[in-house]
Amino acid sequence: ISLGLVGSEMCIRDRFRLWLMMVLEFAIWGSWLPLIWGYMGKDGLAFSDAQIAWVGSAFAIASIVGIFFSSQFADRTFAAEKFMAASHLIGGLAMLGMYWAKDFPTFFGLMLLHALCYVPTISVSNSLAFSHMKDAQKEFGIVRMGGTIGWILVAWPLYFILEGKSGAEAMSASRTIFLIAGGLSLALAVYSLFLPHTPPKPARAGEGGFAWMKAAKYLAKPYLAVLFLVTFIDAVIHNGYFVMAADFLGSKAVGLEPKWIMPVMSIGQVAEIATMA
Repeated sequence: ISLGLVGSEMCIRDRFRLWLMMVLEFAIWGSWLPLIWGYMGKDGLAFSDAQIAWVGSAFAIASIVGIFFSSQFADRTFAAEKFMAASHLIGGLAMLGMYWAKDFPTFFGLMLLHALCYVPTISVSNSLAFSHMKDAQKEFGIVRMGGTIGWILVAWPLYFILEGKSGAEAMSASRTIFLIAGGLSLALAVYSLFLPHTPPKPARAGEGGFAWMKAAKYLAKPYLAVLFLVTFIDAVIHNGYFVMAADFLGSKAVGLEPKWIMPVMSIGQVAEIATMA
């Protein structure tokens, strides 16, 4: 009985460690995504629409690179926790650099570097979590819910940072998002070294090649093809929401004070908690 209790306690402890990993993983993303668009606009860096679009495309570029290279390379070559630590260290430094970057080439370059390091960690963190769960079907929803909570928690400090500020002053203060995101990334880099060891998963004998080519063949199954299509539409809506919602909420049409934009945009994540739980 005592051994069973110890095993249960270790299971809870490990689950909490994975949960906290997800909190930090998605808090990084959630801290900068809603407000970066306004910061790049006329009251902030005064980038052109095309330049803003290029910065917004950095994540998409990194996601495509991840499909064809980085995620598979990371999964098969490095221990997951060490890859997480190295990626978040580099990505965090790049995000901190964006706090001081003023010109488009530097700003875009740092965002692209951050995205190339960060995007693969989304799948690697999932892989790490699945590797240490006894019953992934029952446990993953709770663990992954930590990411949603992290997104919500990081939205609220901006209320106090932006309180009493408007216009150009609010845009200047909103660049604090890069310090928050960079700090969280560095914290996760250190924390990752204390996660359960997860060795690389080399390709099985005769498997080789590119994992994405094998995965693409599954689209021949109708239900996966439908899931792919629905996910594509959902991603378009998701991206459009975060690109446009903050400016809309702060516009004359709605008139929210800058301090309320992040908390209001976190309502969607509050609703998500019940679903994931």
